[in-house]
Amino acid sequence: MPKEGFLLGIDLGGTKIAAGVFDWKRQLCSEITTVPTEAGQPGEVTLGNLYRVAQRALEGRRLIAVGIGSTGPVDSTTGRVLEATSLPNLNFFDLGAWVREKLNAPLFLENDANCFALGEALQGAGAGHKVVVAVTLGTGFGCGIVMDGAMYSGMTSNAGEVAFCPVAGDTYDNMLSGAGVRRFYERVRGEPSPLSAREIGDLADGGDEEALRTWRHYGEALGAALGTIAAVLDPSICVVGGSVSKRFPLFEAPMQKRLRSILAPAAAAAIQVARAKLGPAAGVIGAAEYAFQRAL
Repeated sequence: MPKEGFLLGIDLGGTKIAAGVFDWKRQLCSEITTVPTEAGQPGEVTLGNLYRVAQRALEGRRLIAVGIGSTGPVDSTTGRVLEATSLPNLNFFDLGAWVREKLNAPLFLENDANCFALGEALQGAGAGHKVVVAVTLGTGFGCGIVMDGAMYSGMTSNAGEVAFCPVAGDTYDNMLSGAGVRRFYERVRGEPSPLSAREIGDLADGGDEEALRTWRHYGEALGAALGTIAAVLDPSICVVGGSVSKRFPLFEAPMQKRLRSILAPAAAAAIQVARAKLGPAAGVIGAAEYAFQRAL
């Protein structure tokens, strides 16, 4: 890789687009720049925002490769966004061709959860671990796997796509997302509720018993989900990120207990569970790391 060139890492989500520039030593050399995605607008609007955030981050630097972690699914081989519910205006769009035309650089495209996992594995909470499972708890449930410092995507690039696997009488995506917290709260109360995960967290912080029970149930379900994944992959650490992870202290104990109850004794004793360290920068860093590995 030419030492005079720079890498652009982009986290393309349904709500916002974040970008940062990295040098050949993989060090961030710009601030993380963010713009709205405007996924409900025509595709040209989102692409215009993507171009704008890229130019803001680059500030005229010579670009040699672009890594994008996009809400999925994506085809990393062809550089296409597939049928992504969070980016309906870019479904089946050839993002690789667009990047080559607009930014004059090759694109290395991956799922955003995989990029989050790679960022945390190499520069965050999972640094130094051989096998890392990283999950994001937010609008949905995302999962990425990193082995020996590289993404593990499986035969069809679908490794870690567990969103529709069953847990707690529903799916990972429905029960372990932010909306899932509300569903557990509704079960506890026995009636519908308009409250968000953040509001239920605030109630729990204030000592509300129903809210505290909600987070205990959520932690048990998350522990069951992580335990199932860990029983297959035997990771040394599970990294937990996303907006719901801000309430980690409310669900950590039941999560840890349930997770370890599923595993073999040696695995249960060895595994670590930690909150993500990189915050919103994780996806940007992971996308740049992915581009760095592929460009080499």
